[in-house]
Amino acid sequence: ATKREFEFSQDGKPKTFDCVVSCVFDQREQICGTAAVLHDITREKEISQMKNDFVSHVSHELKTPLASITAYSEMLADGEADDEQTRKEFYSVIQNQAQRLNRLIEDILNVSRIESGLIKVSKEPASLTMLIEEQLQMIKSYAEEKNIEVVGQKPIVFDQVSVDKDMISQVIVNLLSNAIKYTPAGGSVKIETEVDEIAHLARVSVTDTGVGIPEDEVEHVFDKFYRVGANKKQAKGTGLGLNLVKQIVEKVHNGRVFVTSKVDVGSTF
Repeated sequence: ATKREFEFSQDGKPKTFDCVVSCVFDQREQICGTAAVLHDITREKEISQMKNDFVSHVSHELKTPLASITAYSEMLADGEADDEQTRKEFYSVIQNQAQRLNRLIEDILNVSRIESGLIKVSKEPASLTMLIEEQLQMIKSYAEEKNIEVVGQKPIVFDQVSVDKDMISQVIVNLLSNAIKYTPAGGSVKIETEVDEIAHLARVSVTDTGVGIPEDEVEHVFDKFYRVGANKKQAKGTGLGLNLVKQIVEKVHNGRVFVTSKVDVGSTF
C-alpha cells in the first residue's frame, strides 16, 4: 500500500486528503485492480497549524519582555548604572516588563482554561453600573496620562445581571484600556449601558475617537494574537485582550460581542 497526501479545491477552498492506494489481487494472486481510500484530514491539518502558530506566537511574545529583563539585569550586574537615577530607570524597565510578562501569562492561562472548560465560573447578581464605576476608577490615571476624557454612564434604575463579577470586570477593563490605548491625546472614550427588560438583555458599549480599524481587518480583531497591522506602532499589545473578551462574553456568559469601526474616526465595541 502507498500513502500520500493530496490537496484539492472544493467550493473555492483547499481540502487536504490522506490517500491510501492498495493493489487488489485475484485468486491467482495477480493484480486485477487498485483500491483507493480518501480520508479528509483538512480539520486535523488546520488544528495542527493553529497549534504551531500558537506556540510560535507565545514564544515570540515571551521572548520580548524576557530579553529586556535579561539585558537590563546584566547592565545592572556589570555596574553600567553609575548613578541612582539611572538605576531607578533600569529597575522601572525590569518591573514593567515583568508585569507585562505576568499579564501575558495570565491571559494565555485564562483563554486556555475557558477553551478547555476548566475555568471556575461563579455567577451572582451584580450591578453593571457599580462594576463599570470600579473599572473607571482603575483606568482613570491611565487616561489622564494620555490626556483622554473618559465619559461614564448615567445611572440606571435596574441594571442587575447574573455574571461572574471578576470576569465581567476583566471584560470592561480590557475594552476601556484598549480604547484609551488606540485613542490619540485629546480624544475621548465613552462607556454606556442599556437594559432591555423585555428581551432580558443588557448591552454595554465602549466608543472611542481613536485611530479606527480598516474594514478588511475588523472581522479578525477578536482572533487570538491578532493585531491590526496599521495600528501596531500606535501601542504595544499581545493580541490576547480582545480574544479574552470574546471568550468571556460568548463562551462563559452566552452573550455576543462585536465591533463597528471607521479609520480615523473611532470604534465602538
